[in-house]
Amino acid sequence: MQELNEVGLSVAGMTCPSCTRHVEDALLAVPGVTRAAVDYPSNKAQVTGNRLDVSALVAAVGALGYGATPTDEFESKERSVEQPGLLGKAAQWLSGERAVEKPAGQLHVAIIGTGGAAVAAALKAAENGARVTLIERGTIGGTCVNVGCVPSKIMIRAAHIAHLRRESPFDVGLSATPPVVLRDRLLAQQQARVDELRHAKYESILESNPSINLVRGSARFKDGQTLIVEAAEGDTREVAFDRCLIATGASAAIPP
Repeated sequence: MQELNEVGLSVAGMTCPSCTRHVEDALLAVPGVTRAAVDYPSNKAQVTGNRLDVSALVAAVGALGYGATPTDEFESKERSVEQPGLLGKAAQWLSGERAVEKPAGQLHVAIIGTGGAAVAAALKAAENGARVTLIERGTIGGTCVNVGCVPSKIMIRAAHIAHLRRESPFDVGLSATPPVVLRDRLLAQQQARVDELRHAKYESILESNPSINLVRGSARFKDGQTLIVEAAEGDTREVAFDRCLIATGASAAIPP
């Protein structure tokens, strides 16, 4: 039996359900946290762990660009320690907890991809003392910030504003004005916001962590402990690793 605490947080600044995963990953990276559940509709987070530091939880969420304020006091409960689930086992694997201690040097983790899962794994591995190499052949970031939730919601909002200018519930007293849509300018504004969020949520976080190194290029396995990374210019380099995570996401395909 182990005494665990529960802390409630109110989270501000989440723009889509995918944001909850980033907040949960950040909370799980705080020492002592064993479970974090974030609910997007209510903007609430429930954190469970041992001897939780509320200020550390708030700081972890704030580092992602969100706001967090405590809503509940500590609640001590006697609970049996559960066996780690799939995510817990992955965290142990990345941190090398089950590996034989290396005679010298840090554990080196290579991660292919820079989306939400890749960055979360990189931060967790670095927190546990590993040296991390992230490999990306294209744009840093995942689906949400680059081509999914963020850009789609910006365009949906613009379309809503255009609709209100053309027709609204107050047309009796406000004259409607059909908008002139300058699509190229809308796209430029949309892309500027995407670039800003990508820098805030991915690039700046990686740049500020000395244990994480970003390598540009396309990766392939040479053997079980080595990757070959080919840059766009044609140069190649080898990256030796102790652990490797493939976090390249997925793409649609038509079944044969």
